[in-house]
Amino acid sequence: MGDGGKPLAARVISVRLERKGFGSAEVLGPVSLDIARGECVALLGPSGIGKTTLLRIIAGLDKDFEGSVERPERLAMVFQEPTLLNWRSALQNIMIVAGLSSDAAQDALEAVGLGNKSGLFPDQLSLGQRRRLALARALAVRPDFLIMDEPFASLDPDRVLAMINLTRTLLAQQPVATLFVTHAREEADRLADRILVLSGQPASLA
Repeated sequence: MGDGGKPLAARVISVRLERKGFGSAEVLGPVSLDIARGECVALLGPSGIGKTTLLRIIAGLDKDFEGSVERPERLAMVFQEPTLLNWRSALQNIMIVAGLSSDAAQDALEAVGLGNKSGLFPDQLSLGQRRRLALARALAVRPDFLIMDEPFASLDPDRVLAMINLTRTLLAQQPVATLFVTHAREEADRLADRILVLSGQPASLA
């Protein structure tokens, strides 16, 4: 059995980071992390501790580090600011990125409560609706690994709770290894199966 009681064969992500620095400034120290299929792991830590740096390394966006990362090719990301195609409708945002038919894309919108918004453009949607569209688009590609970087930022508490409940429901329907980055302990408690805290200087997992 592996970390968190998951069988080794079920692991989708394996991180063995030795160090990461910028010039003479060492930002991250040793980090060892495994995430299994169907497991949601939350990464907590204060602003500036190195959460985004670690996320970029795990996602393959930053290759300048010492250590190794094993990840599947099929991954998707949900950012703090929804990175949507503003010149495309909600339906087209899913069809183009995920390569789905209009009927399948419509089903994806229905799953996040945006079935009646398919013809609207992102700037015609509220922030909460844009976040739901970004989540629907990410899951529509059927990823093996999902990264969510503070996906509930700037939402009021009621909408945060609604988004957490929606995300939990969708992840239960589509088992995927998920890394959820946040600074809010309550969000992590509600959504994650396991919580890790990045702390120290250079930062490591506690």
